[in-house]
Amino acid sequence: MLSNEKVNYTDKEIIEKGSKALIKELGYSGFLRFIRYSEELGKEDYLNLEKEVFKDKSVEEIYESAETYWEDKNS
Repeated sequence: MLSNEKVNYTDKEIIEKGSKALIKELGYSGFLRFIRYSEELGKEDYLNLEKEVFKDKSVEEIYESAETYWEDKNS
């Protein structure tokens, strides 16, 4: 795994720095095209993943799994 000394950025800082880098490289219109394309990919991937992960599960089963996950994570 690659190491980077600047791994302590907040999410806001990462978004700001990434946006600036993309704008510098692609210009504003290219940046907007990239964001639009990325958002479409993210939605499609999530919906396909969601269908696969929650296939044949009831809402109650999903809730119980989430509840167990958060209890284990916070204990």
